[in-house]
Amino acid sequence: MHLFYLREAARSFRQHRGLAYTAVFSLTAALTLSGVLMLLTHNALVQLRALGDRREMVVYLRDDVTPSQRDVLVGRLTDLYGAVSYVSKEDAWKEFSRQLGDPSLLEAVEDNPLPASLRVKLRPELLTPGVMDQAARQIGQFPEVEDVRYGEEWVHRLDQMGAALVRGTIAVGVVVALAILFIVYNTIRLTVLARRPQVEIMSRLGATDGFIAAPFVLEAMFEAALAAFLALALLFAVQQGLAARVVGVVFLPWPTALGFLGAAIGCAWLAAALALSRVLRAVGP
Repeated sequence: MHLFYLREAARSFRQHRGLAYTAVFSLTAALTLSGVLMLLTHNALVQLRALGDRREMVVYLRDDVTPSQRDVLVGRLTDLYGAVSYVSKEDAWKEFSRQLGDPSLLEAVEDNPLPASLRVKLRPELLTPGVMDQAARQIGQFPEVEDVRYGEEWVHRLDQMGAALVRGTIAVGVVVALAILFIVYNTIRLTVLARRPQVEIMSRLGATDGFIAAPFVLEAMFEAALAAFLALALLFAVQQGLAARVVGVVFLPWPTALGFLGAAIGCAWLAAALALSRVLRAVGP
């Protein structure tokens, strides 16, 4: 029975090649547009994540903190928040001098005004803005701590950029899904109408709607799968071309690519089911 459905779907595809190829071309164009945005969004998120992973929290110490108090604080912060490195007043001054670029500008400064600090590289689960806010407040309550800085505005802006990219991709995905529904719906409707005499004969002979509809649904799913494969191939070519010019451009993860393929097939199945539920009633006895 399943082989019969497959043979009928293949026969319908061959008999209506013009309509089928038009549908595949249209689906490929829509899916490629969505895929390009997904590829760009994925790479942007990868870069944002790389920036986010380099986030660190700078904990400025009071001048009267003893080495033993500092070591105890380092141990507690390491246990609670992540890797900790100590920057002495002298190291902070040397780093500031290198960043300034012209040591002569600092000749008039007699005493080193910079405090010693601890740089905390937070664990990945602590890198979200809300959690970082809470961690900064908690660390600021230690008696050895003078102040805590972590670039709050930059962290929030980074998170907002990532969320905006995801929302934009979802919006385009919804538009593409509607385009797939429209294309497949009309393709199946026209295919059924082109085979109206055959459908009417099968219906009069007692064939159920499910039996009649199965080959059309398989044909629609095959067209969507073919279009998704072609779109992924085009995306891979785009990624390879960009990777040759821009370092760090990567292809979509395979789970995402498989989800892309599955979503296209699922939309085609839904569109075919909607079209057939309406068209079969119109061409039935």
